Amino acid sequence: MCARFTLAVPDLASLARMLAAEDVDPALAALYRPRYNVAPSNVHPVVRAGGGRRHLTPAIWGIASPWVKGPPGSARLVNARAESARTKPAFREAFGRRRCAVPADGFFEWTGPKGARRPIWFSPTAGGLLCFAGLYEVGRDPAAGEVALNFVVLTTAPNDTIAPVHDRMPAILTGEDLDAWLDVDNGGQAERVEALLRPAPPGLLEGRPASLRVNSVANDDASLLRPELAPEAPARRPKGRARTPAAPPDQGTLPLFDEPPPVGRTPRR
Repeated sequence: MCARFTLAVPDLASLARMLAAEDVDPALAALYRPRYNVAPSNVHPVVRAGGGRRHLTPAIWGIASPWVKGPPGSARLVNARAESARTKPAFREAFGRRRCAVPADGFFEWTGPKGARRPIWFSPTAGGLLCFAGLYEVGRDPAAGEVALNFVVLTTAPNDTIAPVHDRMPAILTGEDLDAWLDVDNGGQAERVEALLRPAPPGLLEGRPASLRVNSVANDDASLLRPELAPEAPARRPKGRARTPAAPPDQGTLPLFDEPPPVGRTPRR
């Protein structure tokens, strides 16, 4: 974890209001849309703080690895372990000076035997947003050649909800912890904020099966949060009974699922 997550808030103004972000990068206006399958290398909003204000800006998920040979951006680190990020050379400076929060309203993990693994979507039990602890670097967009931010998500040990599925989970920040994490103006406070990166409290999250279509990054719509129904086996015809002719197609068939709720509030159980 974390390799896929969701952010289905319907519009940028609502997201900024939920995050108490006073400044919004104008570039986000053209980029933002509800997402149900955010993947590495995607552009995603992140929250930074400075001058007593929160800033919402676009960033690319993944930081170029300095140890892998190849063209710039060919290998990206998308996660960093919370236990070592403060002291690890790749993240040490960012931990002190370039901390951010990554907004989401759920994330995916996979469970089951090899070859038959199924996605589970974990989201807040009470609804609303999650803020993952993140770090960012300032670099260049490999495609456009323009200055861009790149971020990683910090992960920690799982809580009791995640542990049966995965041995890591994103470090989630709430309330005053989020304020402290974003505050890099007072000398970084790296040692103090390291203690904020801990498993989420019990009851914060719930998990439910999601669609196998999540496996492809090409799929990005609300139906990903609904598991596919297994096809029913056809009823066996008693011996000697004549086969009943098939009924003509019904043009008024009801949909397999209820109509989805308005985009922006992910469906609850």
